[in-house]
Amino acid sequence: MNALRLEPLLSAYKQGWGLEQAFYTQEQIFELEWKFIWRKYWLFAGTTADIPKAGDYFTYQANNDSIIIIRGDKGEVFAHYNTCRHRGSLICLEERGNVPKLMCPYHQWVYNRDGSLFRARLMPDDFDKASHGLHPVHVKVANGLIFISLAKNPPDFAKVSSDYSPFLSPYKIDQAKVAYRKSYSLRTNWKLIAENFRECYHCGVAHPEYCNAVIGANLRETADDVIAERRVHWKNKGLATETVDFEKDSFHFAIRYPLRPGVLSYSLDGKAVAKPMGDHKDFDAGVLGLVVYPNFWMDSVSDYMWTMRVTPIGPSHTVIDLTWLVDSHAVEGVDYTIDRLTDFWRVTGEQDWELCENNFRGVESSRYQPGPYAPSENDVVKFVDWYIQRMREGAEEK
Repeated sequence: MNALRLEPLLSAYKQGWGLEQAFYTQEQIFELEWKFIWRKYWLFAGTTADIPKAGDYFTYQANNDSIIIIRGDKGEVFAHYNTCRHRGSLICLEERGNVPKLMCPYHQWVYNRDGSLFRARLMPDDFDKASHGLHPVHVKVANGLIFISLAKNPPDFAKVSSDYSPFLSPYKIDQAKVAYRKSYSLRTNWKLIAENFRECYHCGVAHPEYCNAVIGANLRETADDVIAERRVHWKNKGLATETVDFEKDSFHFAIRYPLRPGVLSYSLDGKAVAKPMGDHKDFDAGVLGLVVYPNFWMDSVSDYMWTMRVTPIGPSHTVIDLTWLVDSHAVEGVDYTIDRLTDFWRVTGEQDWELCENNFRGVESSRYQPGPYAPSENDVVKFVDWYIQRMREGAEEK
């Protein structure tokens, strides 16, 4: 599908209504999304807690590109394409590990952690090593959150970093510990997951555990008075409270909102599940929610942080990677247990995965047609507007 065939679909979009079926199901649309969005914007890869020591690395598969994210000798974070400059073999074959240097398993070319070529075995004496380093990937670290971009000239990231810093600083992510990871492979389109996580129209019925924890989530009660009171309290504690909303061309969001009175954490019983994280001294920081389009969602409470990385594999296949972070001094079996730490988002997340897969099965129907969004789905409209605008810009540039 070229830009000319895409244009009628873009023109058919009616603000406040869902997308045409092709946007969710067609391989050609998926390929254009990678070109117009995923290869242009910043993608959440992981956190510095994933690579605490020099030489620690993990890989992230972004469509056809495997990316190495590695901790440098002086604590830097580098990102490289995982392809040897000799014959193109993958260098890191494992998803994560620690290496003194990066060595290609095929012909043993060796690279420093910063990507420069250290040794090219049996090459002539006049071989120019300086021009054969690993291809770099743009990387930015926002208070411990690692983002990469495959673009030649990615969007400015400075506002994301500055907006997020006061929210994230108390968590000390660079000193945090990864307590648990879990991945899900879902038969659904990535945009249906994004839409699901931008509304609570479904929460009252689908998420009883979530509604028991968050005041106002069921949409049957107002949280305005509690939010107003909590914001004064949080400001007095030095916590960031001002919502960072999506603007016309922005791609990030931040909010702090309250748990129900008496609820200390995201847990099935409302009790704390770990010791306070980073600079937090109690369990009274509410919930910090962050979003960076197209693939990052995060919720944090006083005692742990939960990150969600969304990666589309195809129009009907999306991988979700979840990570739970706790304070660096928290001891498993003493300060927390994996079951209590993860139960809340395991239950809530799996409810959402089922909803999103069911949604996709319905969208595939021959009788599917876009429907109108409810007023409570205004943030979904904002996401879909953002998506359509990015696709229009890409089609115009082509």
